[in-house]
Amino acid sequence: MLSAQVCHQARISRDPRFDGLFFVLVKSTKIFCRNTCKVRLPLEKNVSYSERAESALAQGYRPCLRCRPDSAPLSFAWQGVNTTVSRAINLLSENLACNIHDIAERLGISERYLHKLFTEHLNLSPKQFVLYQRLLMAKGLLQQTHLSIEQVAHSVGFSGARQLQVHSQKIMNLTPSQIRKTQTINRGANKLDKDISLSLSYRPPYQWSGVRDFYARRQINENEYVGNNTMRKILNIEGYPILVKLEHVGEENKFMLQFDAAYSRHVMCITRVVRRMLDLDADPNLIRVALENAGLHHKEIVAGIRIPGVASQFEAGCRAILGQQVSVAAAVNKLNQFFNHFKVQTDGAFPSPELVANDDLMFLKIPNARRQSLINLARFLMATPDADPSEWLSIKGIGPWTVNYVLMRAQGSTDIWLNTDLVVKQQVTKLADAKRELNDTLASPWRSYLSLNLWSMSD
Repeated sequence: MLSAQVCHQARISRDPRFDGLFFVLVKSTKIFCRNTCKVRLPLEKNVSYSERAESALAQGYRPCLRCRPDSAPLSFAWQGVNTTVSRAINLLSENLACNIHDIAERLGISERYLHKLFTEHLNLSPKQFVLYQRLLMAKGLLQQTHLSIEQVAHSVGFSGARQLQVHSQKIMNLTPSQIRKTQTINRGANKLDKDISLSLSYRPPYQWSGVRDFYARRQINENEYVGNNTMRKILNIEGYPILVKLEHVGEENKFMLQFDAAYSRHVMCITRVVRRMLDLDADPNLIRVALENAGLHHKEIVAGIRIPGVASQFEAGCRAILGQQVSVAAAVNKLNQFFNHFKVQTDGAFPSPELVANDDLMFLKIPNARRQSLINLARFLMATPDADPSEWLSIKGIGPWTVNYVLMRAQGSTDIWLNTDLVVKQQVTKLADAKRELNDTLASPWRSYLSLNLWSMSD
């Protein structure tokens, strides 16, 4: 947790770089806000601070209807918690309809032990965490869309409007109708729109040009499109091909996300995948300090560097295998051949492990061993879909570099040091030749950004 003094200064200055790193709890009104909230500043004696919106709810505070703390960038706070807790958080956030027993089973632990881990690390039970996540997302949908209250309730995992109303009034002291009165529909939206539009914030700076160019260079045609300030991608969400459209609004430190309202019940999963793909929850200030500590000069550090993510672990694995020992251009060419073979069956989404596992892939002009690695990975994920990429090392043809690539790009792991990567090794040698030592351990836990920064220095 940031010190009270740092929180105070960030609150007084409304510094957007601290947005989502903590929340301001106003004792007199029992409301909690983002530090960027435009309301009149309360006296310091009347506020306290919390690092999580869920914790504020648990303490009896309700979210501000103006600054919408539910839409703040997430904090890196959970990067330091137990790995099992991090995996549980991801599973719970993307599967709000699942019961806690099923999540524990997928993690290979008991429900009782999962409860113990959550209480110990987050001071919340798994059930409380899921309930607060549902309520915060429901609040966002009520304020940003024209979905009916019944639709919103089902979208976030409640049985109906009545259940949403009961929990909303009990936890947030607000009814869905009261929240809806503060509705701030995004530009261009109207009641006849068949699309959902949501605002996704980030902490500045954000190197959009770098992220955009990275994606453009590795684009899968007919599955992705990268424009000057826009992106499109067809996601495979629970077997559904869902087209998501993204627009970067740099002056407001956010992206606008749009997708078909018919898929509203997948909203939690869609937003989580998109936030990870765009690395919207990064703290660029912490990252900059870490890279300076490692030995990079200020002018060498890419301001607002982000990890360009991949939608799924399987897609990242296929990209990595097809990219082994070839140039980026050659890898993208093979990737597009791979995608084109399956695109009719997937309606434009990336193929599932099931499709690939049952194909001999002989259309791909690559070494037989690499072709078999793709098939073996697909079969492995069919049998163990929730396996951590570190377990992929048992698959012939998949080594540490491939696993680290997947951890970094598909899981958003922030501490991956690609020291066996050719470009990274070349840059480290170049610095050593200039009598400069690069100490990667001093960049921990942000070594993924150090790896990416070294890649950018080679361009």
